[in-house]
Amino acid sequence: MGATRSQSPSTASADVRSVRILAKSVYRELRNSGHSRSDIVAFTNAVLELVTTELRDAQEAAE
Repeated sequence: MGATRSQSPSTASADVRSVRILAKSVYRELRNSGHSRSDIVAFTNAVLELVTTELRDAQEAAE
């Protein structure tokens, strides 16, 4: 699901659907495992931090 690939609109649309399905599955699994909404928000923030760090590192390497 790389954003750097050149994709047809239908492929990009399928990727968006796949990501939404994955997110919904992870959310349901966390909720079914007894995690609170605040736990899920903390998890989401941790994932965003990882992505942000990766993007920042890639940008610094490109400079």
